[in-house]
Amino acid sequence: MEALLVVPSQPRTLVTSPTPTVIAWPQGASQPHTALVPRTPHHTLAARLLLAFVITTDVHALARSNAGKRTMRAAVYDPGAPQSTSVVDQAAPKLHKKGFCRGGVLCEVRSCGANPVDAKFVIGDKFPESWLPWASRRVAGSTPGFDFSGVVIDAPAGSGFAAGDEVFGFAEDPASLRPWRPLHGSFCEVVDAPLDQISHKPSTLSWQEAAACPLVCITALQALEQHGVSEGQKVLVIGASGGVGHVAVQIARCLGAEVIGVCSGRNAEFVEKCGASVVVDYRQDGYIEKIAEHGPYDVVLDAVSSADARDKAASYIERVKPYVKTDGDRHNYVVFGGATRHWFLAGLKRFTGLNCFGRGFELFWIRMPGSSKSLSRLAAWADEGQLKPTVSATFAFDEAGVRGAFEALRSRRTAGKVVIDVSSSPSISSESV
Repeated sequence: MEALLVVPSQPRTLVTSPTPTVIAWPQGASQPHTALVPRTPHHTLAARLLLAFVITTDVHALARSNAGKRTMRAAVYDPGAPQSTSVVDQAAPKLHKKGFCRGGVLCEVRSCGANPVDAKFVIGDKFPESWLPWASRRVAGSTPGFDFSGVVIDAPAGSGFAAGDEVFGFAEDPASLRPWRPLHGSFCEVVDAPLDQISHKPSTLSWQEAAACPLVCITALQALEQHGVSEGQKVLVIGASGGVGHVAVQIARCLGAEVIGVCSGRNAEFVEKCGASVVVDYRQDGYIEKIAEHGPYDVVLDAVSSADARDKAASYIERVKPYVKTDGDRHNYVVFGGATRHWFLAGLKRFTGLNCFGRGFELFWIRMPGSSKSLSRLAAWADEGQLKPTVSATFAFDEAGVRGAFEALRSRRTAGKVVIDVSSSPSISSESV
């Protein structure tokens, strides 16, 4: 049998050999024209190098092709499914530039934090409860979640991040939701997170603890900073054992304030460990009088009051406002939920800076873009031992786990944060070419 071998720097030569060697080519790689290479003295080093180059080039091209076709598992809002969520396979995101010249960082998700806003379909908490079915249809197909912790896969040059870096932050900005564009949240295996919404992960926190931080901690920090909380001031936190509340207690202490927390008696010890100097049990008779006893307060963070009928029944705003200082800050009673008209005013303030709330009250709306420096500040406090979110429940990243997380959030009985562990999920797969 004869085989033709092209040898560099030599004329084309026909070489005969009774025992040619058959080469096994990588699956999917295109074979060069010569598939049989005889054992012969003319099989020179140059020929070997040329052959290796051809094979390697084909294999690398195949790898690049596969990289562009990676798939991953992601949770999506599904109005017809239990808890209105399902887990599906979909294309993994690629690194690309965000709007207004914002860069992106491609990250493998290790854990993601679940928040009440996720269980209320992102926009459902801003409308009457009867509108929740509409909200679920409005976000159908979107991936829920904002908080995540993970490892950088790829990042733009000069971004301050590199492959292998451990990070935490926000996977998406809720303001990017459009009728023609679904949200690409954190309940998935790979995210393309905005560069200005992530920071390096605190080394002292686990993946789950880091994923529990971003939304609640940035909400508390921005609200406290906005009202100039500083050394020697007094802050009242209502709902001090909840997701926002328990980190608000810690962050207010980091800023030097004295903190009084309001929660149920069963969570009193937990809130004390977070840093509250006094804990008031709202289930005890005379608790409003006890709140008044420790006032007046420079700022109140009310993480309970909202448009929900169950929250309105407590009437915290009307009953506590008399014990809040009225000089100086015009809007120092802060809530994080409310009627649609209040969300409209909060949005107006968020996007224009114009505060149209009445004196002594406002609804706060977090701003995620540009939060990287604040995330770095939180990471420093965590590494110094001053800040540590509590994870009350961790769920697996599958349909049962995501639905269980939403059910826990809707129960309104969690002390701390709910987290989904994505690290146990199988690695992203590649489709064959």
